[in-house]
Amino acid sequence: MTSTTLTPAAACAALRSAGLSFTPEEVEIVAGEERWAALLPGARIAWFPASERGARRLAVERRVLQLVAARCSFAVPRPLFVSDGGIDVREMVPGRCDPWSLFERCRKDPALARAVGLWFGTMLAEQHTRIHAADVAGWLPERVAWPESADWIMQRLPDVVQDGDLIARVERAAARYEAVAVAAEDRVLIHGDIGLHNLAIDPESGAVNGIFDYDSAAWADRHHDFRYLLFDVGREDMLDAALEVYEPAAGRSIDRARVRLSTAACAMSYLAFRKGIPPDRPWCGRTLADDIRWVSTALAAIGL
Repeated sequence: MTSTTLTPAAACAALRSAGLSFTPEEVEIVAGEERWAALLPGARIAWFPASERGARRLAVERRVLQLVAARCSFAVPRPLFVSDGGIDVREMVPGRCDPWSLFERCRKDPALARAVGLWFGTMLAEQHTRIHAADVAGWLPERVAWPESADWIMQRLPDVVQDGDLIARVERAAARYEAVAVAAEDRVLIHGDIGLHNLAIDPESGAVNGIFDYDSAAWADRHHDFRYLLFDVGREDMLDAALEVYEPAAGRSIDRARVRLSTAACAMSYLAFRKGIPPDRPWCGRTLADDIRWVSTALAAIGL
């Protein structure tokens, strides 16, 4: 099955071969990178690989989910079964995912930002300490998928912005990021994309029910899992709260300068990722002006 042929009717036909019966009206198809998702009744989701690489990514994520569920107390999607054809059906974490609304609420409500930060800190302390190198040896990537390399960023950036000073500062920051040496004791199972966009929130209480999307998981620098907690200009209250519980529970200190540098590298990658995208078109949720503002703020936070 290719990424250009999956329709609700095709998904239903494939799911029938896996023993699940739905009508096309009950299925919502969501496009993804090298895979499609079909949202199903009963808080379930079916993943359809669109390529061999997509199938491998689903298989790795499935192993990560099983490992996290066995070792940690927080909720993640639960694999239900995999068909011979590679269809991967999972039970979703219950709750609502509305990251931009949650972002605005956290901006206006420091108490909410702190509560979310405490949840992240507790969750990451478990994940980073209860899973060990031997558990993932030989099958989990040892490099984060994002941010991109300095070469990738610098090749694309001049086609996105023409500000020579900004480009020069990005180049210095990218080189600084790639020069960071990661000690063996700082390598852990990271989620790789921790943020408000991967949280399932209880619509009544506002409590965090769990986290999803382990597609970017890797055995890599623990600092990456804190980079998106620096969510607003001049504020680190969510990160403060996370580290308040994380550091004593994990027995490790987090270097805020490395977190800020990782944040900057991600912001720069998103800006370069805009190549070929019109300035006013939202891309990954932001316009060109939004991305430039984020990059400028992140660079200032690391002294550039």
